[in-house]
Amino acid sequence: MEEVEPLAKVKKPRTEKQIEAFKKAQAKRDENRAITKENTKKALEEKVIQKAISIKKSQVRKLQVLDQISDDETPIEEIKKIQRAMTPPPIRQTIQAVQKPIPSKPQFYFL
Repeated sequence: MEEVEPLAKVKKPRTEKQIEAFKKAQAKRDENRAITKENTKKALEEKVIQKAISIKKSQVRKLQVLDQISDDETPIEEIKKIQRAMTPPPIRQTIQAVQKPIPSKPQFYFL
């Protein structure tokens, strides 16, 4: 059998006005895309600037707290001596004190 190819629909050619309208729509679309791209760039820059400002503010607050603490000029050796004096000696427990007595089973008597 012979294979018959289906007839392809022939598209109607566009008129000159349709072509001009399509080109006009493409130009407007490209213009809108450029505007949208620019607006998103600006919004991102503003957001980055806001975040940078808030980070800087938090750094300033932390530095202010650190500046309020006075610097101590005491040598470390003296601090270590004071620390050793403050810590109590280790408590040595005997083996009997560590072992706990085994609890006996409770006994119930009913009359």
